[in-house]
Amino acid sequence: MHPTRLDIDVKQFIHNLCMIRQQIGVAKLCLPVKANAYGHGLVGISSIAEPYVDYLAVSCLDEGQELRTAGIKTSILVFGSFYEEQISGLIQNKLIITISSLYKAKMLVQYCKDESLQAMVQIKIDTGMNRVGIRPHSAYELIDFVISSGVLELSGVYSHFASSEELSTDITSEQLKQFMPIVDYVKNINSNIICHIANSGGVCNYPESYLDMVRPGILSYGYFPSLAAKNNNVYLQDIKPCLSLKSQISYFKVVEKNLGISYNHTYITQQQTRVVTIPIGYGDGYRRCLSSIAPVLIGGNKYNISGIICMDMLMVDIGANGTAYVGDEVVLIGQQGSEVILLDEIAMLCNTVSYEILCGFNARIP
Repeated sequence: MHPTRLDIDVKQFIHNLCMIRQQIGVAKLCLPVKANAYGHGLVGISSIAEPYVDYLAVSCLDEGQELRTAGIKTSILVFGSFYEEQISGLIQNKLIITISSLYKAKMLVQYCKDESLQAMVQIKIDTGMNRVGIRPHSAYELIDFVISSGVLELSGVYSHFASSEELSTDITSEQLKQFMPIVDYVKNINSNIICHIANSGGVCNYPESYLDMVRPGILSYGYFPSLAAKNNNVYLQDIKPCLSLKSQISYFKVVEKNLGISYNHTYITQQQTRVVTIPIGYGDGYRRCLSSIAPVLIGGNKYNISGIICMDMLMVDIGANGTAYVGDEVVLIGQQGSEVILLDEIAMLCNTVSYEILCGFNARIP
């Protein structure tokens, strides 16, 4: 196995799901596993989560099909828009199809009637994200069309918060204000239709948004959508990251004073020193912008990366008296001894969010 790996703490992941259950009460729990389960492994995470969740959610047909092929039986909601050529695959794999327009609804109805098939669907409402979804004032016509189609079963209606990680925002309140009349409308038609809007920020900050189901993605994997949200709920205090990024030293050498390390010699040794090489680079999804600024843990000590990160390797100056051996563990995200490197710390160094760092790790890392 490649010495660089992502370790997933299964017990902590399950504990996170259980704590979210405690927080949300009777509401259903939908776990987003799109983008390779936020970098944690699509099939592995879904298999572990299946007994603890009511729904899984993916972004596209391919992700849903992969889960069905792996034997996942849980209800799977596909967030993304569909194309005509994907309809047969969505129905064959018993995936719940998102409808965001009357045009797509008519396309799906015609296909189902032509093929004598039924499809399970949910309607996406755009309450302010301005990404996908039908406008609230047009939603009623779409809901009526779907329910009266005879070939589509409406299992849910949902929307998505744009700013729920903030503790106080008019944006979230306005989105709820726009969504609730639609909730009332569908509940008067069929009380079993699942209405949902709460993402991780909603779960942390807006309990009034729980409705029938919540969809906490990043929170389930142990990360809070904002620092303020972490201390807001008793049950969520024990939620912690379940992912660590680790590698091993592959090479050790002594380097003389005033010599450059890596491309362009942006790092120059200040003394005779010891340098170790670690087999991870931007080819694995470990960002090149972390060159010379990101920390790593070796032997319980924190060192900075030395010089430019290569496609497959990076180097670390451990000092004239540093001790390390080929095969020693290196932690790039996670804990070693009393020291810890947080994902949020790495994201800040990259001037981005934790989501992007997690999704950037690729299949070369087992």
